[in-house]
Parts: sequence; C-alpha cells; structure tokens
Amino acid sequence: METHLVYIAAGTNLGNRLENLQFAAQLLSPAVKILRSSRLYQTEPWGYEEQADFLNLVWEAETALTPDSLLGFLKSIEKRMGREQTVRYGPRIIDLDILLYDQVILENEWLTVPHDQLHNRRFVLAPLCDLIPDGIHPKSQLRFSEILEALPPSVCDVVSESFQFDHPIFRFGQKTYLMGILNLTADSFSQDGILAKSGSFIDNALNQANSFLTDGADILDLGAESTRPGFSPVDAKEEIRCLIPVIEKIKNRHPNTILSIDTTKVAVARAALEAGADWINDVSGASDDAMAELIAEAECPLVLMRFEKLKPHQSTLTQVIVQLNTLVAHSLSRGIKKEQILLDPGLGFGTNSWQNVEILNGLQPVKQLGFPLLVGPSRKSFIGNLLQKPVSERVSGTAAATAISVLYGADILRLHDVKFMKEFLFMTDLLKN
Repeated sequence: METHLVYIAAGTNLGNRLENLQFAAQLLSPAVKILRSSRLYQTEPWGYEEQADFLNLVWEAETALTPDSLLGFLKSIEKRMGREQTVRYGPRIIDLDILLYDQVILENEWLTVPHDQLHNRRFVLAPLCDLIPDGIHPKSQLRFSEILEALPPSVCDVVSESFQFDHPIFRFGQKTYLMGILNLTADSFSQDGILAKSGSFIDNALNQANSFLTDGADILDLGAESTRPGFSPVDAKEEIRCLIPVIEKIKNRHPNTILSIDTTKVAVARAALEAGADWINDVSGASDDAMAELIAEAECPLVLMRFEKLKPHQSTLTQVIVQLNTLVAHSLSRGIKKEQILLDPGLGFGTNSWQNVEILNGLQPVKQLGFPLLVGPSRKSFIGNLLQKPVSERVSGTAAATAISVLYGADILRLHDVKFMKEFLFMTDLLKN
C-alpha cells in the first residue's frame, strides 16, 4: 500500500491542553502513524488575542489517505473531541492542520497544501523546523529555517523537549477502549491460560503483554483464577504468587500501562495495588465490605460486575439494573466515590444464552445509570451456543457482540483477540461518530 509523508500541526488552548494533544495523537492511529514529534511550544494567540495561550507542536507522520480524506479524518477528530465553531481564530480544544503532504501543491474549495498560512506563523514554523529545518517549501522553494528567521518576533517558548503519548487518556464517550485479557491460569474457558503453556509463565505473560500493547490494547486485565463454570478455586497466596511478579515485570518494561486485576479477594487486590496495579475488576461486585473499603482507601478505579443468577421468566434488563444499582449503593456506602466506578452487566454470569442477547440489546438503559460501561463478550459460551462453534471459532460472533456494545454505549470492551479487535473498534468508532 502506498503511503505519504505528512506534517500535521496540532494546537489547543482549552481545558487540559497536554491531555488534549495526547488524546488527539491516540485518535490518529492507525490511519495516521506518527513517526516523530517536534518539541512542545507555548505560544501567544494569533489572529484573535482575547484568549489563553496555546500549546503547539507538529507531527511527522505517514498515511495512505488522500489529502481530502485526511482533512475529513482530522475534522472528525476535532468534532469527537468537542471542538465548537466560535469566532475565527478563537479558542479551541483542538486544532489539526495539514501543513505538508509529500511535495504536493493543492488548492481547492476546502483545502490548500502547503497550508496557506504556513509562512506567516512562528508557532507552526518553529516546531516544523525541529523536524525538517532544511526542508524546502514546495511553492517558494525556500528552506523552512530561512522562512522562520525572516518572521517578526512573537512569543513561542519551548515548554518540553519531548512529547509522550503512550499513556492512555480516558475520555469516555469519545473513544471506545480495549481491555486485553491476560489469563495467568491453566483452566481458562477461552483456552488461552498462561499456565497451560510450556516454558516460564512469567516470560509467557510478559510476551503476551508486549504483544497486546504492540497491537493497541489500552488496558491489560490480569487474572490468576478462572471464573468459568466449574472452575478450580485458587487461594489468595497462589493468586499473589502468580500475579505480583508479572505486574512488576510489565510495569518495569511499560510503566505507563494501565493494569487491571481480576480478583474477588481483598488480600490479592491489596498486594496487586502495592505492586503497581491501577484498577480492580471484581466479578463479585465488591460485595465484600473489606474489598470495598480497600478500594475507597486506594481511590483506584473499580469495575463492579453484576453476578447473581437471573430468573428466566422475569425481565432480564430490570434484574440487571436492580443488581447493578444494589452494588453501586453498597460501594458508595463504603466510601467509594462515584467517579471510581465502572459497571459491567456480567455477560455469562448467572445467565442463559438468550439472556445474554437481551443484556446486549438493553445496554442503553444500563448506560443511563450514569457510569462508564465495560462489556466482556469475548469468546463467551452464548456465542458458541448460538453459532454452534467451539471457543477457537467465536471471533466473528464476538465482533458482532462488540459492535452492538459500542453502538449502545459501551466504553470499554474486554477482549482476547487484541489485534483484530483493535482495528474493529477503530472502524466501529469512526462509523458510529
């Protein structure tokens, strides 16, 4: 596939400006692959002075999109991030401009390349010159460093020598996040348990974590006890023995990675948080007072999952909402803050196959409870039962369940097949928005 070298300017002066730039960078991938970033600049407003200073930078990137398609894609990111049309050159949460596209010269009703104000703006030329000071302007044939030197002085201060965007920025409703499942078990229903593989389980876990992160997982969910029907219980000491070295290894290699720990045991949760874990994913809904109090003290995010058996001849959705509301009320009563809580409707827990379909079709009212929503359809038995497929052949059914989850408001999808599903989520988000 033919790709093109592009230079994209990004600027922001509303809200958390650094996070705005980090989030925009994350939304670009994979359609626009950032190769290099300029330094980060703080600059005075241009064209409309009654506003706050901007943070600005330039990215060198590659894309297979045509100039017009790239423009449409960048505008869609601005819209997703909440940019509103105000006065010309006025305040904005994000501004993304195509500066250069190969050596193309293009002028039409919507787009001019090179950018028609490139030669006038220090806040664009300074970061561009960080990347290609000897680059040649396709029209004037002048070096960009020469154009920069000829500009009148203006405030354009370097505030950071580097720009990092590998730490996920969570803005629920603007992007759907992927939680990769890392089973440190031998008896996972999904047949991907780390302990079932030959070799060092720590090395196997680290290799799978590396693979998931390379493929685009936003969160890793680590569990050392299976929750499948008929699972073999694991005591807290054994869970801790499996989890802690893996947490430490992953955090040592990928310090910005968000690690969620799938456990119902307070001792395991405490040890995991002390080792560097970030979230607790409790399939018993933090119904243990000691677990709830630990989460309140740690002030970490908590996934509350509905788990009690649903009655077959009553409204599935009503039962799900009642159970979730009960779990939320208990957590709040133990000191957990509302902003810590994420909800999981519990696909496959105390349900029959058709009740899982009803849960997926009823996600919108669950979302209206006012919490971020996590859904875990991956390779579940209801997909196998409906398609009459073994675990190894449930990716297409998982994709369908994932798509409907996104359309009905899910914020996080807990999934096994990270590479495929990351691309699937990217396209679903684009089409949804």
